[in-house]
Amino acid sequence: MNEKYQENFRLRISDFDTFDHLTPHAVLDLFQDVAGKHADLIGVGFDKMIKDNLIWVLLRTKYEVIKNPPLYSTVTVSTWPKEKGKIDFDREYVITDEKGEVLIEGISKWVVVNVATRHLSFTRNIQYTCDILDEENFPGTFRKIEDFSVEGFSVYEEKTTLSDLDHNGHVNNANYARFILNAINLQKNDEIADFEIDHIKELMPNSLIKIFYKRDGNVIMLKGFTEDGEVSFVSKITLR
Repeated sequence: MNEKYQENFRLRISDFDTFDHLTPHAVLDLFQDVAGKHADLIGVGFDKMIKDNLIWVLLRTKYEVIKNPPLYSTVTVSTWPKEKGKIDFDREYVITDEKGEVLIEGISKWVVVNVATRHLSFTRNIQYTCDILDEENFPGTFRKIEDFSVEGFSVYEEKTTLSDLDHNGHVNNANYARFILNAINLQKNDEIADFEIDHIKELMPNSLIKIFYKRDGNVIMLKGFTEDGEVSFVSKITLR
């Protein structure tokens, strides 16, 4: 099977913020969409995996914006898996415009979890029909964001709703970016250059999330907590 999966998308007004910048939620949603469709094609999609009580769980995502696409433009989103780790899977993404110019490059890290036991499944147990490419957007190990204290950070609170959920029954991964954008309240000249998020504890419906955030120059650090006080996610945003 072809190593890369590609699909064209026409961007909608809802994919952009009030300053006509493509939102992190839209980027993560595009990544998630092509990853899911490609997984179906190579035999490890949701319907196939859930029969064995297995689901894909996203650990972290990172992307870099080279150029912001214009409103209503059509983009091509490409994705392909990297070589398996012992317990994790990295997947690459590229978003290009109609001329083939690269707009956004990204990567995500996944694990497979047994929903009955909550245990991780080793990658050797997950087989898919796809060749592996050496091509990568961010050479080297895809590491999590280094931990940091939230002392002196501002706090934003939001309650999750049923509309935030996915078919696994918890808040959809892309919606974390929406919470983040609500918290930091970017201004007109604040264009995102790099976005990273590490998922630690799932968010459930009708629960309060507290997001601690602080801007230092062009870098914004964020840490989200569940209402039980557990860390839900950590994020880092770099502005141009």
